[in-house]
Amino acid sequence: VASHDRTPGPHGIIRTTPMGCSNLFCLPPEVVELAYFCVLSVANILNCLTAVASIYLILRRACREAPKRDSMACTGPISVVIPCYLPNEENLIVATVMHIATCLEWPGRLTLYVVYNTPHRMPAAELALRALDGRTFPGGRTVVILEAEGSTSKAENLNFCISRLTDPHIALYDADHRPEPGSLVAMMHHMAWRKCHVVQGSTYIRNTHGSLLAKAVDAEFFVTHFVYFPAMEALAGTGNFGGSNALWQAAVLKKYGFDRLMHCEDVDVSARIILDNHRICFCPTARSGELSPAGFGALVTQRLRWFIGWEQCTAKYLLPAFFSPLTWRRKLGFVYMFHFRWALLVSAFMGACINPVIMSPFLYPLWTWSFEVRWCVYVTLLAYTFVALYSVCSCMWHERARPFSWLGVALFFVLGWAYIAWHAMLQTVALARVARGAVGEWTVTRRTADLTDGLRKAGLGEPLLNGSHRRVAGV
Repeated sequence: VASHDRTPGPHGIIRTTPMGCSNLFCLPPEVVELAYFCVLSVANILNCLTAVASIYLILRRACREAPKRDSMACTGPISVVIPCYLPNEENLIVATVMHIATCLEWPGRLTLYVVYNTPHRMPAAELALRALDGRTFPGGRTVVILEAEGSTSKAENLNFCISRLTDPHIALYDADHRPEPGSLVAMMHHMAWRKCHVVQGSTYIRNTHGSLLAKAVDAEFFVTHFVYFPAMEALAGTGNFGGSNALWQAAVLKKYGFDRLMHCEDVDVSARIILDNHRICFCPTARSGELSPAGFGALVTQRLRWFIGWEQCTAKYLLPAFFSPLTWRRKLGFVYMFHFRWALLVSAFMGACINPVIMSPFLYPLWTWSFEVRWCVYVTLLAYTFVALYSVCSCMWHERARPFSWLGVALFFVLGWAYIAWHAMLQTVALARVARGAVGEWTVTRRTADLTDGLRKAGLGEPLLNGSHRRVAGV
């Protein structure tokens, strides 16, 4: 049994340590403090990047005049594409079609394409979809139903459809989405203003009533889309495509297409177009509501698939990033988005999980460390508090229709340590699976759906497809 001694710390505080040492490595306290200060300094810089980028965005918005909208930007035709895996989305797709056809604003001609695949025949569901094929709506809107025979993935559905389109712009939505009326017009104006090739909108959870999980994911989505993603774009010089609620220049999308072998085909196509010097911009105010995962297990499965997809893309483009035609600034931005993810995660884990334990009153209290170490901790806390307050204030402003949503955002930051620890665990599992080549099959996310949502708003009464009032659906 190791003996223990009560040894003074750097500033006279008594610490009980094994074998008479002041630390586990039996190093002089000055060496330990210097090493820990270096580690904390690096973590501190990385953890403060979001705060610095947010301050930059606030100042830029304050100093720059609001852009004037181009009156001609939304006059042309547009194609809206909804991929659908029919067995899991049979009770969602008709409501989504009716919502987009009747509620989504667009001054020009709009053609709505539903491209579906099914592993077996579903006569009732397919009949309901076929009843919409060729249907016209006021404002020059037409619905087209396509079946991607032999398709086994969302990527194949999309590739099957987009190769047939001729309109200059393509908007993509998932089968459970309800885009807000002005969101598509907002994305088009954003594309004209920023002169980019893709505009990615934001998403929120639209069925938060009575579900703590849905409220938690909704708070996470708000912080991600309104704070972290804009900060990432400011730091990296580009954003990334999120798979849905996005507007594309058709020529770019048709040139690159989607890779069905990747767990996150959206991240993969983002990497390819960025490396070819195309730009993706975020437009958080272009919002679309989606359904929450059916439970915590479904959420874990979804996030694990996302992390596996990011790890696949990081490995795939590890070297090509350095040989691309990008400028060095854009290359550094790409490295920040992909290669640097683990450094950012480790820094966040260090600041939120490890450091509070080490500097707790039960181990090495904060006040026993040198001024330099304490300064690092104070700066990190200040930056984190700023980002939290900025997020809460942004939520109060943008979520005026839901006045108590800011409480979920505040709680998200209070429990940030648990969120970071959970993500670190999932990302570690994802890395191990990719390294072993055991990524598994692409798994559909189960979601809880209200069948009457959207249909009653469209004046259609009861659901067009048979089923119980609440079902579990995959998206």
